[in-house]
Amino acid sequence: MMKGAVVSVFVMLAMFQFMVKQGDAAVSCDRVRSSLVNCVPFLTGTQALPTSACCIGVSTLQTIAATPADKQAACNCVKDTAASMPSIREDAAASLPTKCNVQINFPISRNTDCKNIQEQAAVSCIQVRSLLVGCIPYLTGNQAVPSVECCGGVSRLPTIAVTTEDKQAACNCARDTAASMPTIKEDAAAALPAKCNVQVSFPISKNIDCSKIQ
Repeated sequence: MMKGAVVSVFVMLAMFQFMVKQGDAAVSCDRVRSSLVNCVPFLTGTQALPTSACCIGVSTLQTIAATPADKQAACNCVKDTAASMPSIREDAAASLPTKCNVQINFPISRNTDCKNIQEQAAVSCIQVRSLLVGCIPYLTGNQAVPSVECCGGVSRLPTIAVTTEDKQAACNCARDTAASMPTIKEDAAAALPAKCNVQVSFPISKNIDCSKIQ
């Protein structure tokens, strides 16, 4: 069983290194994948914490994607990489930048709409995800009530999204986060702000039209 798991990890490492997406973008998918290759054990749940080599790779993502076009290209590379790993844990992927204490401009997820990645957004999706990552057990039905950590994160959402533009950006991030969790319970997501006794100007839902948030 252990031998099979080790072989599986090496197969995924090979996929990371050799599945290169071609195109005209200044950001190379080969470079993006090589930045994340050491994170495979954490992303697939065989390690509880990312290694220093993994976190160094994550930090390089911030430097290789500067313009909106580069950010969208890097986001698509990460999205395709995540999609190539059937055993990836979405909660681990969502928490990876925070675990590495690195802020990047796009989530590590196979469900991200990379067209929405913009340079102008004052609200970062990684920031929103880091605030909600402690809520995953409650949102997926594994906890009956949200934890103190979860509510602490939810309470910070109103402070990072003040203007209409920021609220819509944070709403889009929360929506993409919800969409990245197939087992999310919509009733739990809808009840989360009230459970935490926090008023948020947008619902946490994968079905919300964020353009209507004022």
